[in-house]
Amino acid sequence: MDKRLRIAFGSIAAIALIAAGTIGIGRALFERRVNEEMATLLAASAVAEPHIVSEDDLSGLPEPVRRWLRWAQVVGKPYPATIRLTQEGRFRQAAGGVWMPFTAEEVFTTEPPAFLWKTTMQMFPLVSIVGRDRYIGGQGSIQMRLLGVVPVADAAGPAMDQGALLRYLNETMWFPAAVLSPSIAWESIDANSARATIRHGDVTGAATFVFDDQGRPVDMIAQRQNLARGQLETWSTPLNAYGEFESVRIPVAGQGIWRYDTGDFSYIELRITGVAYNPQTE
Repeated sequence: MDKRLRIAFGSIAAIALIAAGTIGIGRALFERRVNEEMATLLAASAVAEPHIVSEDDLSGLPEPVRRWLRWAQVVGKPYPATIRLTQEGRFRQAAGGVWMPFTAEEVFTTEPPAFLWKTTMQMFPLVSIVGRDRYIGGQGSIQMRLLGVVPVADAAGPAMDQGALLRYLNETMWFPAAVLSPSIAWESIDANSARATIRHGDVTGAATFVFDDQGRPVDMIAQRQNLARGQLETWSTPLNAYGEFESVRIPVAGQGIWRYDTGDFSYIELRITGVAYNPQTE
């Protein structure tokens, strides 16, 4: 090989190694910060000693909600002050877009309501998006970074706050005793549905929970801020499988759908792979 070519190839290899190292460091720093946010969130729970849920706690709730909580087997178990869970699934940004497989870890506190979702999405072979979505202190925000370095999504503000609080309300289906929180008010609709309104600070969200005759949640429907379209849209999360973690029954598979006038857009499909209630924090 010509000496000049060897030098050129050597220079390219050196640049590639430097770039890979820089990306690796940037991703590691971003992931470390997100992990620190997770630990801080779990440590901020205001519930020092979770009480044991009793049948009396269910009094006054709409009948389908009581049926749900009994099916979920929460009576006799500690109230979930903190939760940690893992997920897998796929996500896409637009109808007809490419589905990206993802894995995720999520933590919650119930008093106050808060969550942080950390994910890695495989955009292409060897190309991933690393990011986090959160609702903490009454504020929602999202950050997604290509290879953990290049920002591809960064959003916050009132619309994000409303959408994130509704997401929290929706995801109580994975720690169902949390709907006993004084921040959530229930209204009867009919034999298989009830309306929940959650208030946290200046942010309010409301949604209709739908159940089957056994008490299993089968859908949740709400008017949620759609950041991509800049307006309220009908949001639905139909469920299609159920399981049990730590003797609590929950939905374990479903999807998120925007129900547009022009047709439904399913943007996420996921499965719960693990749940820990009141996990120990370091």
